[in-house]
Amino acid sequence: MSEQIRLLDRDGNSCIVNLNDLIAIKPTSDGPEFHTKDCMYFYPTTLDELLIVFKDLGFERLDRTNLVNMNHVQAYDPKARKVYFENPWSKDSQFATVSEANKSKVEHLAKEDKPQYNTFPKPSLLWKK
Repeated sequence: MSEQIRLLDRDGNSCIVNLNDLIAIKPTSDGPEFHTKDCMYFYPTTLDELLIVFKDLGFERLDRTNLVNMNHVQAYDPKARKVYFENPWSKDSQFATVSEANKSKVEHLAKEDKPQYNTFPKPSLLWKK
């Protein structure tokens, strides 16, 4: 099986290229160009381009500073607006921030605090004061 790499074609569409098909990689001021015998591809260099390449693998933009693999997100803290990759999380857990505009993508992962109800025995009808 041939190794593959995800790149962008000339139109900015995501595509998978077999490494065995590459004949040259040329550096440019916009990043490397990957050449095969028939085509030229570009390596994604911005978050927007990376999202094009990785969206079908489960990545989402949750903030302007990150792309997150949603397949690994385990929990969402709505107060801190952070997603965690383990549940329960601790102060040392890895996290990614979530913008206000993107919180709808992860709200379903919020742990609901279940209220603690104190139940008292109901007095019997025969109970005397």
